[in-house]
Amino acid sequence: MSGNHKNRQVNKNVDTIDEESTRKKQPVVYVEDPPTPPRWFSYEFIFYYIIIVIGYYLVFNMFLNRSNEYNSGLKENSGIVDGWFLDRKQDLSDTQYRIYRSNFPLLSIGLTIFVLLSTLIRKSLPESLTNIRILFYDIISIGFLIYVHGSSSIIVLIIALINFGISRLFDRSKLLPAVTWIFNLIILWTSYIYEGYHFSTLSPIIGEWGAWLDQHNGFLSWETYFKVSMLRFISYNNDYYWMRTKRPVPETKGRNAYFIAQERHGPLDHYSLSHFIAYIFYIPLYIAGPIVTFNAFVAQVYNPQKTHSFSDIVKASIKILLVFLSLEIFLHYCYYHSFDKSDVWMSFRGAEVALTGYLVLNFMYVKFLIIWRIFRLFALFDGIDTPENMNRCVNNNYTFTGFWRSWHGSFNKWTIRYLYIPLGGKKTQIMSIWVIFFFIGLWHDLWWSWIAWALLNCVFFSIEIAIMFYFYHPKRLSLRRKWYWRFMVAAAGTFNIFLLMVANLAILHGFENSIIFIKNAFFSEGGFVAFIFAYGWLWCGIMMMMEIRESEKRSKEIKPF
Repeated sequence: MSGNHKNRQVNKNVDTIDEESTRKKQPVVYVEDPPTPPRWFSYEFIFYYIIIVIGYYLVFNMFLNRSNEYNSGLKENSGIVDGWFLDRKQDLSDTQYRIYRSNFPLLSIGLTIFVLLSTLIRKSLPESLTNIRILFYDIISIGFLIYVHGSSSIIVLIIALINFGISRLFDRSKLLPAVTWIFNLIILWTSYIYEGYHFSTLSPIIGEWGAWLDQHNGFLSWETYFKVSMLRFISYNNDYYWMRTKRPVPETKGRNAYFIAQERHGPLDHYSLSHFIAYIFYIPLYIAGPIVTFNAFVAQVYNPQKTHSFSDIVKASIKILLVFLSLEIFLHYCYYHSFDKSDVWMSFRGAEVALTGYLVLNFMYVKFLIIWRIFRLFALFDGIDTPENMNRCVNNNYTFTGFWRSWHGSFNKWTIRYLYIPLGGKKTQIMSIWVIFFFIGLWHDLWWSWIAWALLNCVFFSIEIAIMFYFYHPKRLSLRRKWYWRFMVAAAGTFNIFLLMVANLAILHGFENSIIFIKNAFFSEGGFVAFIFAYGWLWCGIMMMMEIRESEKRSKEIKPF
């Protein structure tokens, strides 16, 4: 009996140890705090409304007074030109926006014809003949390439065929993703260094044809648009590799239609050369995206998206055209992007320097919002859904995580699928964000300003992750239920917005000028007053942002991140 008792006691102890070890091994589950009651009509929020309105009044008054100096002719700037609205001048100093707006009518007509023909083919043919639509994409896309890139389309097609060849040469080999990455990074950075490749370097082989081909290389430089194509090359080769190696499909229950289409492997014949060409050079998304994965694209060619109705897309089109018109009018009254680009801002002090950074970031947001959404809308009319860029207004973010989820949402999703998860996901998060941000920076351009941007984002992002990990641990739940918790978050979030602005303005200013920007804004004459005003104004704004998120929780609205 004593032996049995000892055995039972030993087993009990072993069970206890197993339970404790299992409990230790279980990952900590971070759950979102429950929503709080609405505060929109409280005295507290009425105070915030007053401060925010006063702040915007001062902002508008400041930039109108400064811009009127240039509109009246007292001062001149090369980026400020004659406009079309009420005889005022317009700031067209941003090259990308100036080119886009000038080509918008022709681009819209071309894309409308493309979508109408594609829809006609889709509606008139049975599903079994979807390959004809793929063939239509191939023919039109190659014609488009020749039109925009001229002789350089030869280079683009050769790079595409090499990528496709890599997928077949290495097929199920673990080397396939690595070789794809290495090849495309070499093309990306050498094309930057040499400003594209030149046929004249092949003169010993092709003679005078080299110089002739260089003279007919189109009006869009291929290396600029290779950046987005590169992401598609990596998507195709990885999706093909995961299909061939039968990578397990994650749980799709409760997920949206796009996620399901992206994660499910297609049949082998969907990964053919014709499907590859149709995906890589799909006209509505070729120039700027948004970025769609290969699996999701092909799945929607066969089963067009049903998430957005035709009336929804029409309403969205009207809204973005109104935003376009609003930006056009705004640029007749606000010239701060020109001030920034021409370094006029260096003569400013205090609040006006900070205002320059704020207005430039807002302009960049609206510019990209217009470009990305218009291209996405044409794809939606054609039955192809893509992740939405700019899920939140630039003035509705106070964390690095939230900002990058919403600023370039499709690129963020691409990065998670093809970089973050393959690099280890949350297990290696602190290390992998350095790789990811430096890749994103150098993907944009081989400039020191992008190195500065990547470094600053990595440092600030790492700090934010550590702080979030500590405060949003279940052990700190009692703290998060204190009445003063949201005030603490707002105070920290306000400081975070300053870091976000500095990190993103590094794209324009680099390290040296970013330091000058901070010094002139907050450490020169009037700088302390500017800092206090900006901090209080942004603090009130963050209280609004937090209440918006609480409203989303209460309504169970799911942001499309």
